[in-house]
Amino acid sequence: MRSLWPWQHHNPFVSVARRGMTLIEVMVTVAIVLLILSVGIPSIAGLMALQQRGAVYELATTFAYLRDEATLRNVTFRIAFNLDRSTFEVQAGSPDATIFASQQEREDWEDELEDRLSRFTERQISEGAADELMDQTGRFQGLEDVTLDTKVELPGGSRFAWVWTPQHEEPVEPASIPPEDPEDDTIVYAHIFPNGQMEPVVVRIVDEDDPDEGWTVIVEPLTGRIHLEDSLVEPEDLFDWLPDDGPEMPQG
Repeated sequence: MRSLWPWQHHNPFVSVARRGMTLIEVMVTVAIVLLILSVGIPSIAGLMALQQRGAVYELATTFAYLRDEATLRNVTFRIAFNLDRSTFEVQAGSPDATIFASQQEREDWEDELEDRLSRFTERQISEGAADELMDQTGRFQGLEDVTLDTKVELPGGSRFAWVWTPQHEEPVEPASIPPEDPEDDTIVYAHIFPNGQMEPVVVRIVDEDDPDEGWTVIVEPLTGRIHLEDSLVEPEDLFDWLPDDGPEMPQG
């Protein structure tokens, strides 16, 4: 059907108006966008800060919860911090699980255990000849508890700056580029013992874009008291009174 107003298809003023916007309309649009951004950006920044604070409190609450649960269950807990993936998870082990004095000791023990297992054939392992060694390879496992069986991810925009425990002379930092193979991830363990005592631990969580902005979670040795600081706290300033080596036990 033909239009009753054919001039609408040929009027140059009508076609120009439909092709674009006037300068005034553009200026109004830009002003509205700027207004939305000026209101939205602080709100987003505030939300990210709130999420980061929530993650810090969740970690502190996890330490406090495990301190009580370790005594009730008579198990050793450890929190595994994956610095490269910005996650942490809880694992449980036997009450007499070996805790190493340094990262190097743990790696040497694992290498020795792997070497001892390599001396068994697959048939011997299937028949249980290496059960004692196999039990040691799985000293710490994930938990079936609903509240503890998932990895906790730090909120977007946050990351671990470093984690320090007595197994490491210096705070451990994540890799500059996360490794492709998860087996190569940077993992740090913090232990909670069956008597409720805890290792000294310091965890620094910061803003991805501003490493000076963040929180420090401090776990006192033995008592397990937890402190939260909204500033950088160096482990050496907190625990310089701790001896480098444990007490020597008398020889029987």
